[in-house]
Order: sequence, then C-alpha cells, then structure tokens
Amino acid sequence: MTKAYKQNSFSGVLKKFRKDKGGIAAVEFALIVPLLLALYLGTVEISTGVTVNKRAARVASTVADLVTQQQEVDKKTLDSMLEIGAAIMYPYTADKPRITIVGVDVRDKHPDGGEIIWSRRYDKGKFDGGFGSGKGTKIAVPERLRIDGTFLVKVITEIEYRPIVTWVLGSKTDAGGNTYTALDMSEEYWLRPRIADTVTCTNC
Repeated sequence: MTKAYKQNSFSGVLKKFRKDKGGIAAVEFALIVPLLLALYLGTVEISTGVTVNKRAARVASTVADLVTQQQEVDKKTLDSMLEIGAAIMYPYTADKPRITIVGVDVRDKHPDGGEIIWSRRYDKGKFDGGFGSGKGTKIAVPERLRIDGTFLVKVITEIEYRPIVTWVLGSKTDAGGNTYTALDMSEEYWLRPRIADTVTCTNC
C-alpha cells in the first residue's frame, strides 16, 4: 500500500465522518439535558419554598386568631392550638415547625414597649414554656402597636426549609459546625384580644 493511497484513504474516512450526522441528536440531547434538569429542579424548589413560607405565615395568623378569641386559656388549650398550627404545614414533612405564643403587656414604661406575661411553645413536637426567660422578659413591640395599657398576642413560626437537592447531596457543615443545607424561615403575627382586654393564661 503506497503512501498516497494511505492518505487518500484517511482523507476519505474524515470526509465520511464529517458528513455523518447520525449522532448529532444524541450529542445535543446529552448537552441540553443537564440544563433542562437544572431549570426544572430550580422551578420546583422555588415554588415549594414559597409555599412553605406562605404556610408558615398562615400558621402564625391562624394560631394568633384562635388565641385572641379567648378570654382565658391554659397550657392544655394552648397546646391544642399549637398542634392545629403545626398540622397546617402538612404535607411538608421534612421538618417540624417551632411555634411560639406570647402574651405581651404593652406599656410606655417598658424599654422596648412590651413585657411578657405568659408564653407557650411547640418545639418540633414537644411543648415547653417558651420565650426567652419567660414571664417578665422585656420584648420589642412595633411602634405602630405601642398603645399604653393594652395587651397583644404575638405568634412566631419558625421552620427549616430543606431543598430537594440536599436529600441527594446530604448536609454539609462549615468550620463553625453549622449545617447550611437548610433555609431558616420565620414569620410573626401580632393581634389584639377580641373578647376581653387581655387573654389570661391560668397555669402558664
């Protein structure tokens, strides 16, 4: 086989290779699939995250509404309301919420406008007494709600939103030992009592 023949044969193979377009679709598919998959997962994550955040706000408003319709409550009653609030987060079950109810005495003499009279918390399935140091703890009240001698109910909902991608990749920890695969979401709601001037807790 001569050198010229080898060159002609090789160039012929190259020409056939350039003209052969049978694998183009497969190559294009392989290139575009990761992009489409990323767009799809991103859309799902954003919509799910927005839904979870809205549900957290709904929990706070619903629990506050239930509490402010009472003249008097106790731990058992508050725990039932907190369980109702936690159920609103369904079907998001990757994490349980932390829901805190706080009864606040509003007076000008308080440095930040308010003082905690009683509190109760649902902490990811468990109940405890709640907020800060409990009764007597000073609490900041928004300026628009500071009316001397009034009473307010504050409800805070906190939950960690865990994106779907973290279920695959797993959680990671930074140098400080903090896990950063979850997004902390928090919503709060303030309401005034509807039936009486205050809502009293008999055994909080």
